[in-house]
Amino acid sequence: MNTKHLSNAELIAICRQEGEPSPETIEHLAACDECAARLEARLRNEPMLPASSDHDAAIDRIARISFDHLDEARPGLFAMLFTLPRLAVGAAAAALILIAAYVGIGAPATVEEEKIADADAPAPRIAPTLGATPRLFPVGTTIAHGRATILVKGPASLAADGAEELRLAKGTVEVSIEKGNDFRIHTADRYLVRVLGTRFTLDTDGTKLAVTVAEGLVEVIDGRTNDSIALSGGMAHTFTGETKEIATVAAKQPRAVRPAPGVDTAADEQPAATSFLRNGRDALKTQDATAAMDWFEKELAGGPEKDKALFEIVRLHERDGRFDDMLRVLKAHNDIVDGDTVFHEELLIKACKAEVKTGETTFPSCKKYLRVFPEGYKNGEIRELLENGDAR
Repeated sequence: MNTKHLSNAELIAICRQEGEPSPETIEHLAACDECAARLEARLRNEPMLPASSDHDAAIDRIARISFDHLDEARPGLFAMLFTLPRLAVGAAAAALILIAAYVGIGAPATVEEEKIADADAPAPRIAPTLGATPRLFPVGTTIAHGRATILVKGPASLAADGAEELRLAKGTVEVSIEKGNDFRIHTADRYLVRVLGTRFTLDTDGTKLAVTVAEGLVEVIDGRTNDSIALSGGMAHTFTGETKEIATVAAKQPRAVRPAPGVDTAADEQPAATSFLRNGRDALKTQDATAAMDWFEKELAGGPEKDKALFEIVRLHERDGRFDDMLRVLKAHNDIVDGDTVFHEELLIKACKAEVKTGETTFPSCKKYLRVFPEGYKNGEIRELLENGDAR
């Protein structure tokens, strides 16, 4: 059975019946609760009636969707995905009713019991549209927004400032980003969580913020001090809002800080107010990528946060499709790529991607990733790439 989660594009294709799903896809949906929930959320948003006054055509379309398994020897899409699970649920329910009757269980529930049951019942899985106005979502809500799938695990107030930017005022959410990087979530009126391709959980009461990273990498930036910290898979931290909290935690993280040959290390002692890295990020906020690149290169050459600077440089090259430059800078700073840093896994993934895009035939970084991170979240994708060749 395919253990890799289905992408949003695959789910949309299933919803729109763009071809019959493979047996492996059907088997995966039957076994994977997460993908089944995401598919159900997508289906609730797919229009059943076309925007037309031709009622006969609309009825014919619904009939084809609903009963297409009656005309074919092999069950159709909806029959395979929904009829069999519903029959199984119905059979299980009937068995429970028989058992209850046999053992004498089944006294009518009191009004109070019914109220308690209603309050404890999980919210239906839906796929609402996020807008600029905050909305409160109940536990169990699944939201598909751009490249993100959001599962509400505690009543959450959410809003969107675009396809790549969200606001979480309060609540607990688990977020999965399909691919790409720099998805942004503003939370607790203070913190910016930059998502660099990952699955993680945020929990905030409006002041404090708890971040738990299941896989991948996120960066948390304090909007008041501009301090930042990166958290990789398996890491967690609760931010309480104390002054210089992020700077204190970040200072305890492992970091590759070996200076390049011939570089004056006096730059390592620069005050925080003149940080090259911060200047680069300020330039990015004004869409000045050229100035940002200059600042990041200065930080890489002699600043104390070389690993963050290298990652920012690589991301800029990747964004603009400069994969030769991306691979060049990674090879030039292989000591940082292989260093004891939270960016280690992500930098190897970037190097692997650059090798694929530039036509590298031996994929050394891809192979290194499999050796160093045998349980890494990109393991299956990279292993498939090596088995099948260049999959660009």
